[in-house]
Amino acid sequence: MPIITDYMSLKPKPEKDVLLILGDGFNLLQDIEEFYKIAQGIVEYDTMCVNYSALICPHPYQHFAAGDAHLPDMKAVAKQVPAGVLKHAWNPGCFDFDVRWIRNGRGGWTGTSTNLAFKIGLALDYTRIILAGCPMDNSGNWYKTQMPENDIKKNKDHRHHIWKWYEIATRPVGRFLRSMSGNTADLFGRPTREWLCHIPENPEKEN
Repeated sequence: MPIITDYMSLKPKPEKDVLLILGDGFNLLQDIEEFYKIAQGIVEYDTMCVNYSALICPHPYQHFAAGDAHLPDMKAVAKQVPAGVLKHAWNPGCFDFDVRWIRNGRGGWTGTSTNLAFKIGLALDYTRIILAGCPMDNSGNWYKTQMPENDIKKNKDHRHHIWKWYEIATRPVGRFLRSMSGNTADLFGRPTREWLCHIPENPEKEN
């Protein structure tokens, strides 16, 4: 595997400003459909699939990210990713992934896999990032009917993770993020065509 010295070279060409991040929320496909209605014919975008969402993404995607890339199930999903898709992990020992986002050799990050994906999107200079299937609530996973034994989110207490999103919302980088549904949409707002195109949504207020 070649050594990457310029991480900005990881961004596919032509470079796009919009990144759609797909999580594993129960409403993933509905969120994607709603995003299509907003973005169709307006903007081009790249897509980053997180964890199992790579198995059902209905359109071509450019990135795959797994927070727990060292686990056997994530390695299995990574093997099914189409050729040319960049595979991201934070774990320094995941040699079957293309990029390992360790910090000064320390490794680690705090938050969910989608939180990691957002930080990767920022590092790659996307300034319009949209979460789909990332409601951060107790609606469960989209794959709960196929793999009910893995549906740990149904009764999960998200408070220790969602505060990380609150932390982002209070920082300047929070303006680069929107969400299609759930608690994250309540926190960051939903994307609009104006926002995607960098057109002021409320000119009087923003001026």
